[in-house]
Amino acid sequence: MFTEPGWCDVCGLPVPAGERFCRWPFGAGAGAGQPDDEVVPWASHSLAFMTELAELQHWRCPWCGDCLPDSPRGTAIDHIIPRVYGGPHRRWNLQLLHQECNSAKGKKITAGALELADAHGVTISMDIGHYRAGVRRRAAIYAVRATRQLGGEARDRALAAARTLTVFFPEAKVHAVIRAAAEGGRPAAASASHTREALRPADR
Repeated sequence: MFTEPGWCDVCGLPVPAGERFCRWPFGAGAGAGQPDDEVVPWASHSLAFMTELAELQHWRCPWCGDCLPDSPRGTAIDHIIPRVYGGPHRRWNLQLLHQECNSAKGKKITAGALELADAHGVTISMDIGHYRAGVRRRAAIYAVRATRQLGGEARDRALAAARTLTVFFPEAKVHAVIRAAAEGGRPAAASASHTREALRPADR
């Protein structure tokens, strides 16, 4: 039976028909130090690819911004566009997070995931409007709780910020944006890129 070419189960690169993993050394041709027909063992391929991702990310976790461990062990490969919503297992959709950050991210849709889906023509199989409404609702609840001791004006500023949220980046960053709005400013740690990840126009 005819089998179409597929994608490596580890790194998401193309593989020949009927195969699940890349060839060693990661797509290089014969004469590059290894026979062209030697398939990469899963364990060593996985470790090598995680190291490659860590280096591309400058050993920083995209979710929390902290340093990744010196060894990829203790980390997890994450699908930026979650698989449950149609995210493919392709190299451009993979990143390396701390294991606890991977659990915290779960199947959340980030602004980066939406931009990546647009760039690669991926249809996210969920009701984005319903999702954004849920994000705004949770953010508004946090805004009220965080400003109980700060008065009405702070609460109004925090709620205004919460209404512009459509995608949760890490909750800590979203909460920082709301607290900063309540205080009448913006958090020093929130760079422009972080703000773009956390905030989107409500009508978009």
